[in-house]
Amino acid sequence: MKEHINMQKGTLYLIPTPITNAPMRDILLPQYLDIVKKIEIFVVEKAKTARQHLSSVELSMKIQDIQMFELNEHTKKYEIDEMIKPLLEGKDIGLMSEAGVPSIADPGYRLVIVAQKNGIKVVPFTGPSSIFLALMASGLNGQNFAFNGYLPQENRDLRKAIRSVEVFAKGTGQTQIFMEAPYRNQKIFENILSVCEDDTYLCVAQNIMGENELIKTDSIVKWRKNKIKLDDVPCLFLINKI
Repeated sequence: MKEHINMQKGTLYLIPTPITNAPMRDILLPQYLDIVKKIEIFVVEKAKTARQHLSSVELSMKIQDIQMFELNEHTKKYEIDEMIKPLLEGKDIGLMSEAGVPSIADPGYRLVIVAQKNGIKVVPFTGPSSIFLALMASGLNGQNFAFNGYLPQENRDLRKAIRSVEVFAKGTGQTQIFMEAPYRNQKIFENILSVCEDDTYLCVAQNIMGENELIKTDSIVKWRKNKIKLDDVPCLFLINKI
């Protein structure tokens, strides 16, 4: 894609969305809401969810008249090049995650890098991120950490991956963060307790900011003595030494 140099370009706003059932208007600062209300083009992971979030905001136009592009892991590069065109023509775009902040454990980064390459101003809004909230509340090293996304599903590979991140965490002091599909929370939890050493510390952060929120850090040996049943809700796991 050729860079547009002479034309006044729009701004790409990175707009957080709730990680619970709270309305979107409750998580955005007033000055952010004023901007969101005026945006007419959005790039989102799922249009249906995005419209639900935006329905709590008093938009300047009817929600059905808003232009939406869907961006996910299956989106082709040429489709992203199409999404960027309104920005090159001077129009603002709002990038929204399915839940939480755009570009963090989210495919939105693919649009952001194209915007950066084309000299487009990118403005991030502050908002809830389950990854950072879990790290904040865990008591584990927040100066050196890594997010690993999803670990392998097959049992043998999963156990190998858990052991690998544990060894790396204990060798470097780097907090290792990973997640799982809600229905597999209990399986990965029990595998962690089975694989990891007694003195390794594990934080389980479940349903952050939601009903029955659980954020608890303890040694593996104590987790084994006080094993819990995890719900089928979003959950993060953090491992490190103390």
